[in-house]
Amino acid sequence: MALWRHFLARITQAPEEEESMPAMSFGDHLDDLRKRLILSLLGAAVGIVICTLFANNIIDFLFQPYLLALRYSGYPQSLLYNKPAGNVIMYLMLGIKAGLLLASPWIIYQFWLFVAAGLYRRERSLVYRYIGPSIFLFILGVAFFFLLVLPIMLKFFLAFNQQVPMPHLQPNAIENMIYGKQLEVNSWAKLPTGNQVSPLLIPMVRSNPTHFPKHHIALWYNAVQGRLLIHAEGRILALNAQPADSLFAPLAMLHDYLGFVTIMALVFGLAFELPMVMMVLAQIGVMSARKFGQMWRYAVLILAVLSALLAPTPDIVTFSSIFVPLVLLYLLGLVLATIVTGRKKSNFDSDTPVPDDQTVE
Repeated sequence: MALWRHFLARITQAPEEEESMPAMSFGDHLDDLRKRLILSLLGAAVGIVICTLFANNIIDFLFQPYLLALRYSGYPQSLLYNKPAGNVIMYLMLGIKAGLLLASPWIIYQFWLFVAAGLYRRERSLVYRYIGPSIFLFILGVAFFFLLVLPIMLKFFLAFNQQVPMPHLQPNAIENMIYGKQLEVNSWAKLPTGNQVSPLLIPMVRSNPTHFPKHHIALWYNAVQGRLLIHAEGRILALNAQPADSLFAPLAMLHDYLGFVTIMALVFGLAFELPMVMMVLAQIGVMSARKFGQMWRYAVLILAVLSALLAPTPDIVTFSSIFVPLVLLYLLGLVLATIVTGRKKSNFDSDTPVPDDQTVE
């Protein structure tokens, strides 16, 4: 930490003559731009290769919340795709997106080196001062979404299915005429009740069996995985089961879930930058804490509209999960802007010279 502060001091405390920087020609700017682009592409390629090699670990991190929510709700723990090469395309695109995300600090750094050539010392010092907290807030927003918001949202969405029970399918006389009678009421009376027969008993285990008799089919329930499994022809197959008392059942599509978590993680990462933006605006004098406080009604309305536009699904839970944190972050930004404005006013008052003909009591 001390080394980082010393590095910032060496950068921000440059001599005053640097305020007037030497001008670069148009050709020099193009050469510098080409250099930064090449270095950015090389960094992106390295990030893509690394993330492709560790794609399985990334998949575990991204898909585990949804698979856990499906397990504890009693639904099949698998994600479907509707294209022949959908799984391969997802695997490659996931490596590319994660690689670009991993290389984003290096790419942003190259972009900053290109832009910094046209900035004054004071402007560079402001960027160096706030770039670290900005990156931290972005990572904090993404972590907040994955660790807290996403599990709550998935649990609510799947638990909602239990609120809509399966209707009692009792055909009336007209429907019996249309569809035909499968069983007469008198035939039902001849059938035994459920408690009068011995149900099929399936063993419940904590691990899958490893030895199976030849020419037989084995059936068991793995309590750890929450799956009903069957062994047939040398393979272990999963029997898809779901709650029988709910009308709705999720069709977990691979690309839908991946797009949902990607958009939401980006939204939360950018949303957590709101306090930093408000503090910087107060620091440079564009807005003050008093103005932020006076326009809170308009700010709440704007945040509500943004939440509705940024929400990937049109439901109240997704909207609230974005809107409520934004309002809280606006309040935090208001506090930070108040502190910055107070410090700026204090520094201005201390720097104001006192005239000789006035006495200070």
